[in-house]
Amino acid sequence: MLPNHFGRFYDACIKEFKYLSGSYVNPDRSMKPFDSERQAYLIIQKQSEERPVVEFMFEGVERINIVPSPVNYDSLLWGILLERKDGFIYFASAILDVDSLEGSSDWVTWIKAKSVKWREALQYIGDSTVYVHKDL
Repeated sequence: MLPNHFGRFYDACIKEFKYLSGSYVNPDRSMKPFDSERQAYLIIQKQSEERPVVEFMFEGVERINIVPSPVNYDSLLWGILLERKDGFIYFASAILDVDSLEGSSDWVTWIKAKSVKWREALQYIGDSTVYVHKDL
C-alpha cells in the first residue's frame, strides 16, 4: 500500500498532528455536542530527496492514541503500519500487528479510522508550524 510508495518511512518523524471533532459552541453559547467531523491530520517528514513530506487525512476516526517520545530520546520512525482490517484503516508509528495496538497504547502513536487520504506536501518541509493559527 502506501509505505512502499513513499519510501517505507525510515529516518522519518511525525512533525504535526491535528484533530477536528465537529463539536462546537456558538457565540450565543448554544452547543453542537456531536463529533460529526472526526478528522485527524498528520504530517510526516523524512530524510530523503524523494517525497520528503507526506500529509495524511484520516476520516471517521474511531480511536486516536498519541504518545510523544520521552524527553531526551529521538522520535525517529523506522517504518509505519498502514493497514486495512475489518473495514477500518490502522496507522501506527511503528511496524506492528494491528491486533497488538491496544496493548501498545503506552508507547506507540496510532489511529483507527474509516478511511485515509494522503498527499506529498513539500511545502511543509522545515520547522514552520502548519496546523496552528498564526495569531496565537
